[in-house]
Amino acid sequence: TEATRAEDWLRAPFSSLAAGLVGPIFNNGRLAAERDRATARQEELLETYRGAIINSFADVEKALNSIQGLDQQRYWHEEELKQAQTAFNIAQSRYEEGAEDLLTVLETQRTLYQAQDVSVQLRLARLQASIALYKALGGGWQVR
Repeated sequence: TEATRAEDWLRAPFSSLAAGLVGPIFNNGRLAAERDRATARQEELLETYRGAIINSFADVEKALNSIQGLDQQRYWHEEELKQAQTAFNIAQSRYEEGAEDLLTVLETQRTLYQAQDVSVQLRLARLQASIALYKALGGGWQVR
């Protein structure tokens, strides 16, 4: 009675310990497969993350190159725009003095308008490139 209870009490921890040690031996294949699956998933996620990082760097580089190229184009185009404005002013002055015909004034005006149009297009492209850079760096906004 009391000896039986003490005996059961002493056996219980050892049988639990034995079951805890023997259980993983019989489940070894399943546990190894789960470990391998978890390792493969971890490697897959790591490669996906690396790919995202590389793509982000590429997007930033592309946007920076675009901005630099557009800034150069705008710089060179400013001189072209100044020359078109000067040519139009001269043609208009000469026309008012009677030394130039209307067709020449209209042609220089068309050239000036084309130069102004290109200037606006370059400014727009520069703004779009700035937005692309902002987004590539992780920026965002919410449309309300």
